[in-house]
Amino acid sequence: MADATADTPDDGAAFVQLPDGRRLAYAEYGAAAGTPVLYFHGFPSSRREARLIHADALAAGARIISPDRPGYGDSDDAPGRTLADWANDCAALADALTLEQFAVLGVSGGGPYALACAQHLPQRLPVQLTACTLVCPLGAIHRDDLLAQMSPAARISLLPGRQPAWLADLIYGAPTTALLARLPGLVEQFRHIAAPPADYAVLREGDTAAILNRTIADAMRNAARGARRDLTLYTHDWGLDLQSIQQPIRIWHGTADGTVPIGHARWLADRLPKARLTELPGEGHYSVPIRYARQILTDLLQRHTTATGAAI
Repeated sequence: MADATADTPDDGAAFVQLPDGRRLAYAEYGAAAGTPVLYFHGFPSSRREARLIHADALAAGARIISPDRPGYGDSDDAPGRTLADWANDCAALADALTLEQFAVLGVSGGGPYALACAQHLPQRLPVQLTACTLVCPLGAIHRDDLLAQMSPAARISLLPGRQPAWLADLIYGAPTTALLARLPGLVEQFRHIAAPPADYAVLREGDTAAILNRTIADAMRNAARGARRDLTLYTHDWGLDLQSIQQPIRIWHGTADGTVPIGHARWLADRLPKARLTELPGEGHYSVPIRYARQILTDLLQRHTTATGAAI
């Protein structure tokens, strides 16, 4: 892993106005003139999560464009969302930035959103999605068998998404979100639950914990509307047809991941027609996207080159 503080960029929000009038906030990392990669953050998190891979993206030649999903960070909220709606937002973002070709990288809870783009963006010419990578992706936890694979703490935190909206609002209402926004370090204890040694090591390195804490504060602002919506979307049918996705999908996952078990990646790989799963022995939920960032990005950019014939 490269030093995440090298040539640290300004991760304040830039904005794109979407066709419905909403503002979508994003930040850029890595190589300003590099190959465009849309980075989809985890849950709960924000655009600043991508700062963790800034130096590796710079070295790989990747221009990381990391948007806040609606209701997260500085992006306007959008009630009544589906996963598929994210593809429309990304097409508008690409149009605004004059990107005709780009890759996507979905990490953890960003994985389902990357799959939504893989299914729907091919219908949005001239925008071309060239390559798609999932890192430690969350599986379809509306299925009891996939939810049951997760740790008890993870299941407890996710189950409110299956409950009536009023109950989820009570659990994750103003007192809870205000507390987490003010003291995001409280989540550090949760990160260590069921974490393998690889994750413990990574979470102690450099400013990793500080960056992750900042993303929690971002996610909890504005009553955590985006995070609460994700809870609902993740724990109900995604509305995606995985078998119809013809985009080649590369999946990277640690076998010791205690947050999103390796079984989720295997389940996805079995259902995506053109998926390739790389299992990393002993690695966890945080060690994979951080320790292997350069390898993951190099592979993603190589596949972009194969798809477009462009030079990296």
